[in-house]
Amino acid sequence: MYHMPLASSSAMDRLVLWLGRSPTLGFAISRVAFSAAATWQVGAMFGNEPEFAHTALLLKAAVWTWTAISIAQNSLTPPLGLLLRPIFLLFDLIIFLTAIVLCEPLQIAALGCLFFVAWSASDRFGRGAVLILGICLIFAFIVRGYYESWASARHVPAVDRAIDSLTIVIGCVIAASMLSMNILERRLISWSERLQGVGLSFQKSLAQFLVEQVSQLMNSRYCALVWEMTDDTAVHCELGDAEGVRHLVLPQKQIDGLSNVTPREAPFLYSTQSPRLLLRSRLGILRNERAADLTETISDVFGPGQGASFHIQAGELRGRLFIGTSHGWSPALLLRCLRIQEGIDLFLERHFFFLAWRQRTFAEARQALSRDLHDSVLQTLAALRVRLATTIHGLSDAGVPDKLAELKSMEELVTAEQAHLRRLLSQQSPVPGEGDVDLGRQVERCCRFIALQWAIDCRLNLAERSMSVSAETAAEVEYLIREAAANAVKHANARHITVSIAQADDEILIALKDNPGPQAVARESYTGDFELQSQSIMKRLGKIGGTAYFHNLSMNSLISIRLPSSLPRSPI
Repeated sequence: MYHMPLASSSAMDRLVLWLGRSPTLGFAISRVAFSAAATWQVGAMFGNEPEFAHTALLLKAAVWTWTAISIAQNSLTPPLGLLLRPIFLLFDLIIFLTAIVLCEPLQIAALGCLFFVAWSASDRFGRGAVLILGICLIFAFIVRGYYESWASARHVPAVDRAIDSLTIVIGCVIAASMLSMNILERRLISWSERLQGVGLSFQKSLAQFLVEQVSQLMNSRYCALVWEMTDDTAVHCELGDAEGVRHLVLPQKQIDGLSNVTPREAPFLYSTQSPRLLLRSRLGILRNERAADLTETISDVFGPGQGASFHIQAGELRGRLFIGTSHGWSPALLLRCLRIQEGIDLFLERHFFFLAWRQRTFAEARQALSRDLHDSVLQTLAALRVRLATTIHGLSDAGVPDKLAELKSMEELVTAEQAHLRRLLSQQSPVPGEGDVDLGRQVERCCRFIALQWAIDCRLNLAERSMSVSAETAAEVEYLIREAAANAVKHANARHITVSIAQADDEILIALKDNPGPQAVARESYTGDFELQSQSIMKRLGKIGGTAYFHNLSMNSLISIRLPSSLPRSPI
């Protein structure tokens, strides 16, 4: 399997990367630092004047109240959060510009905080907001020439040093935020490039692979893919969480609630505590949509919490990913989801292109092999059958019924092998979801062939009357049973083999129990269960994600095989 490297999960790494996901955390740290600096500056300006003590107290309370309210407003849900966010940004802009104009010791710290104002405004309104903010900043510096700053003659060395230290803190937060933005961008580009290089080099199903990769990239609590194929009406759900990736069987009401999302193409953020979704319109404008049924369904299936979702559609697959991650209604996460969506769509297009190319290549190779083998193996089998028929006809009056029965059994075996080989050579490369066959009927025919091939008694014990699987899966089951039966005959002198087969959830269970004949191989008493030693069987199972075990019993032996019902890729 192709292994994509995992992201680091150390506490410092998570902190630095969180600074680059959105301006929320960096802005909060800078606000606190700026408020502390402003508090010390107010104390330095009015500390020696008793008549202004009340004013100084009010200013300090106003600064910290503004800080607390500004930090808390980030948790507001749409539509209230979308409505108040521009008002808070405008108020922040006025405060920091006022500090630049009237308070010289705080101007560098205010400039640092304006960086986060510009970042938040660009997230909310686009890059045009940065241009407007720049014009306002230029106007503030022009105005500075006409006013004398309040604190020009009130410098306190200890306070100046403290303010300088807090200004350095704000600068470090800005540097860390820019660095983490660069790291996130590079990580996303690297992830997308590695994803394109995977192609068909993974053993798990396509849905499981996508869930694992997105979950690792987003470091999410859960990641679910609700998907369907264009040629199949069934809707599937793959969920990856702390317990691993597994398939969920959802009722039709929940499937409809998760798949019938409007608008279909736009990524959105959701919270199970709010009936609103946050998304961008086709013009790039943030808006909210009411979707109480969707958030209720998400809560029922995946549990409470926040998350993001986006639509994927490429080739034969279409579906929607739901990613459980904390976001705080960050518009930056919507842009990141859009980038991930583009990378996955490109990966799926390449995957289905390579899959179609491989199927066409195998089909052409099969046709070429069919032409080559038709004049060799099939004709050799035909000649052998003719010679057996001639020999049987010559011995029909010789009074050797045992010999005739053996020769007729060999003729029947050759006939069955001819039909099996013709079927293999004429079969086209299987297409997932097409050409389903009855597995019980296929295995029953295989048991009859094994009985003829090895001159033993091979019986089928079918747990279910009807098991519909793809032709590719049925062929894989037949190969495994034939190989296991051959091992039982050659190594254990088995004369009676019972084949049991059943289907549980998304797996096929096969058991072969042998009963040795009078020349049984000496075996010890029960020694327990261990992994099967047949390299051919284990190699084939390793390609499709199956397992096999050998159970050594007192009078006989049992081979148990487990493989997925839907093979992730062609075993050829």
